[in-house]
Amino acid sequence: MNKTQTFLFIAIFANTIYLLITFIFFYFLDNPVMSFENNDYKTFHDAGLIILEDLPDLYDPSLYLFPFRYFPLSAYFFIPFSLLGLKGGYFAFQIFNFFLNFINMYLIFKIVQIYKNINPKIDLRYKLDSPRQIFSHSENESILHQNAVYLIMAAQFMNYFLGQINILVTFFTLASVFYFLKGGTKNDLLGGFFLGFGILFKPTLILILPFIIPLTYNRNNKKLLFGLNQTILRFCGTIVLLVISGIFFLIYPKMLTDFIEVNFAGKYTSNLGDDVGINPSFSLTRIVLTFFGLIGLNFSNFLVFIAIMFLFWLPMYFLYISSSDQSNRLIFGYFAGILIISIVYFDTWPHHLIVLAPFLILFIILNKDFERINAVKSIHYLLVTIILGFWLLFYLTYKIFPFNIGGLVLLILLYYNVLMYFRNKHH
Repeated sequence: MNKTQTFLFIAIFANTIYLLITFIFFYFLDNPVMSFENNDYKTFHDAGLIILEDLPDLYDPSLYLFPFRYFPLSAYFFIPFSLLGLKGGYFAFQIFNFFLNFINMYLIFKIVQIYKNINPKIDLRYKLDSPRQIFSHSENESILHQNAVYLIMAAQFMNYFLGQINILVTFFTLASVFYFLKGGTKNDLLGGFFLGFGILFKPTLILILPFIIPLTYNRNNKKLLFGLNQTILRFCGTIVLLVISGIFFLIYPKMLTDFIEVNFAGKYTSNLGDDVGINPSFSLTRIVLTFFGLIGLNFSNFLVFIAIMFLFWLPMYFLYISSSDQSNRLIFGYFAGILIISIVYFDTWPHHLIVLAPFLILFIILNKDFERINAVKSIHYLLVTIILGFWLLFYLTYKIFPFNIGGLVLLILLYYNVLMYFRNKHH
């Protein structure tokens, strides 16, 4: 067994320990940090019951410890876990997440395999005819290493500890990329459905939709090429799921009002400040709003979010559609979209990095010749290891400096490097 294989088994062991620590806190320790009555999973548990018993009040924040922020259809997913009771459902949900992690690792392997097969001229020396080869050939060590990093990252522990859904969201995003890359009518439809399911569980993933449009702008001859049929196919599955959710909102207008309030008003249920909304989110929008609150400026939270979102989204999207490298644009479009969401949405926590990590890993694996790849790797490993340290530092210093800025700095540095990647690939 070589060092990389050993590292993978250590990562699997560490991920298992994360889960066991979570179970100890949930079932045996009554403490203010986390218990069976104080964790994010309770929101999903309650939503699974409310959707059955009191549908119009699904988004009423007074019924939750933390608000339910997701589209109505997603609440039906939690019903089987909710019917097991809080403690039984929590155990089943966490075991489900544990094994889903390995499916996500398999999808990373399959995406690299498809990419290699559809780009035979690109120098990728991986031997990927079967999953077993990933262990037996030294050429595959970088994939094996990065999968181990994915399992061992600190965000995995926080996701288990809080009972969060990011592993599930990661599955939907990776599955959608997998089917889009396979190509063809059926696969474009399936990719759209999987992305739609991802949006049901994380509405901000709507920002990815423009990146799946086959749109190319050639700056030399100023021509814009648009694949209408493929766009319709890719959007069909997603739109069907969103339309069904829209029917809920039409029947129960209160649901729509509450949904908008919990998602776009920029509120959080447990601020640390007395008069100012201070909380540990390391999103740029939250930090700006905290600063405005401290100096007494009163702006619409939603308008601040929209302004910052376009500030980051527009230059990235323009360079993205101008990129001459068509073969991997879709993979890195997802990466760019999720990265922008992480920077600009009101609440960005370490456990959200689980959704970003597989696409950062794919970027590293498929771009060994990128001149800034070592900088990207360094940022990746810092996000993997010290993000919880930034979190702790914030709690120790927020009365003096109420901004969780460490994680944001790393995300913005990552954004800059991705921007430079697309800039280098322009027509």
